[in-house]
Amino acid sequence: MAPSTPLRDPSAYFQRHDRPSLSIAAGVILTEAILISITVWLFLQQVMAQVNVSPAERASVNHAISGGIIGVFIGIFFGWLLFAAIFHVFVWFASGDRGFGTTLAVVGEADLVSIVLFPIAAAGLFMMVSEIPSNPAAAAEFLEQTGPYTSPLSLLASFVGFIWKAAVQGIGLAEAHGISVSKMLTVALVLGFLGFFSNLV
Repeated sequence: MAPSTPLRDPSAYFQRHDRPSLSIAAGVILTEAILISITVWLFLQQVMAQVNVSPAERASVNHAISGGIIGVFIGIFFGWLLFAAIFHVFVWFASGDRGFGTTLAVVGEADLVSIVLFPIAAAGLFMMVSEIPSNPAAAAEFLEQTGPYTSPLSLLASFVGFIWKAAVQGIGLAEAHGISVSKMLTVALVLGFLGFFSNLV
């Protein structure tokens, strides 16, 4: 029986005649965008509860947070399109069999890895709340210096995620486009590492 997700056996999964699926990929990205947006909002609400600010300042910051969350939500979809476009350049040079929609679908379905690992990353993020100073300036400096991947749990989830996702992307693109698995795995690992490293700096 063919696997129902690409997580354990991406080769067999993407050999199915009905895969990759752009609708499933869009659903995965939508789910990820909702999860991240809600988590960021909850995290920032906890941060605001920890910091000593006036009610007027709190209301102003909450308004800015709401606008920022919308930007995060839209940015996830834009990132999906951009990342798929970068991948498709390499697919095109490798004479891939199918169009951009196929690449977009594979990249989107591969993000199921992020959803599976999301609870670990979120737990690591919320563990930081107790360490945030109550002074607004000190809190802002703390958040700027630490970043979302300072927590060992979040860092572990990010590292495992980049390797796992790169494997699904590379094998999936190779199967879907009829090109070399080794080439696409190399591309996926390099792009994944660059993304992982950029989150650390």
